[in-house]
Amino acid sequence: MSKAADTLGLRIRQLRQDQGLSIAALAKRSGVPVSTISKIENGLLNPSLVNAINLATALQANLGFLLDRTRTQHARYSVVRRNQRGRRSFPEMALVLEDLSSGFVPGLLESRIGTIGSGAHSGEEFMSHPGEELAHVLSGRITYDIDGTIVEIAQGDSLHFQSDTPHRWYNDSDGPAELLWVFSDGLSF
Repeated sequence: MSKAADTLGLRIRQLRQDQGLSIAALAKRSGVPVSTISKIENGLLNPSLVNAINLATALQANLGFLLDRTRTQHARYSVVRRNQRGRRSFPEMALVLEDLSSGFVPGLLESRIGTIGSGAHSGEEFMSHPGEELAHVLSGRITYDIDGTIVEIAQGDSLHFQSDTPHRWYNDSDGPAELLWVFSDGLSF
């Protein structure tokens, strides 16, 4: 497995241990099987997006740890240059996430640019997380399923919704889609 998977697993283990949780307790809290958590923590498996969101929510952590960065400095502002963005690739999902909020202590908003390959999707399971989500399509198009309602958005379109509503997305077009995602409440992917 990759060095990134090892690092991610170590971060999840550290968050879990810092909260005094066993793997079984985290599994119960997150709904992610014990065996899956063990494989993730040992760098043998990259979590699916849904599992990562469930683990982060259970650990009361921000999914920014997926982007190999931490935020500990209090700053009045943060500038993130294109070549300085934290970047994480999920090849099994044909998804690349770039962090736009590096260097700023998590607060109300989190933002990402996502490049989603043709045929990629967030998973078969619906996800939900606290707060609101805004998706703005920079190029291509993407389809959201928001609790059974299908919404297609294309270049220049935006979608804003309560992200505790079960939702998932997929790219059923012939090309990649690039999205700007903004999340409130800090618990995002």
